[in-house]
Amino acid sequence: MLTAPGPKYCPPALRSYRHSIQSLEPASHSASLLIYIAPEQIAIFRFLLEAYGHTAFFTVLERRTALLRLIFSPHYKTAVQNVLTEMAQSIPFSVKKWPTAR
Repeated sequence: MLTAPGPKYCPPALRSYRHSIQSLEPASHSASLLIYIAPEQIAIFRFLLEAYGHTAFFTVLERRTALLRLIFSPHYKTAVQNVLTEMAQSIPFSVKKWPTAR
């Protein structure tokens, strides 16, 4: 029979973490970036993006050339840039500014 270490052991996946919620003003627009990636890498790009806590989502603009529009809240611009930097260590892609960036 296995015994749990300590009297109140709870597996990490079942622990509740309390984070202070920062109240932000609603964004008046969404921020966007263009992502150029190999078509066969789109699925892994989506998987990695979701693994980073759904900080952004994307839509495919051009399927054959794998041109993606990454959409996110301007409040999370720094977080999205950090996520993309880390993802670039796993898969090759390039990032360009959205043509109508504010």
